[in-house]
Amino acid sequence: MYLNNLFVFGTLLPGLENHKKFIEKYKPAVYTARARGVMYYLPSDDYPVVLEGDGEIKGIMFDTPEMSVILPEIDEIEKFTGVESQSHLIREIKEVELLESGKKVKAHMYLWPPSKADWLKKNGVLIPDGDWARFLRENGKL
Repeated sequence: MYLNNLFVFGTLLPGLENHKKFIEKYKPAVYTARARGVMYYLPSDDYPVVLEGDGEIKGIMFDTPEMSVILPEIDEIEKFTGVESQSHLIREIKEVELLESGKKVKAHMYLWPPSKADWLKKNGVLIPDGDWARFLRENGKL
């Protein structure tokens, strides 16, 4: 099922390389948003992932009728196959809150598979506030 909405929190954020490569050309509507989850940084891969949880993830929601074209390309870079045990990340439809209006909508979101949660907690670095852009700024990566 394809929705026109995609919530992003990491390398697909505006201004970053994957946004320029996969999203920018479609000129989606852009909304500052948040979702539920717990963010971890993977030092060996140099990007964040989100595990389901009760924390807050800060990000952006894109809305475009081109989402059915965009998602298969992103599925490839996120190594999402549709089968959890064979995927690096999984894609699920989650509730997202648009910060400007407070409206809650459904959006695609890439998550770390629950079956690999123990590994992530041992090997990832917790980003308690769920803000990848802030993490990049504070660590001199932006």
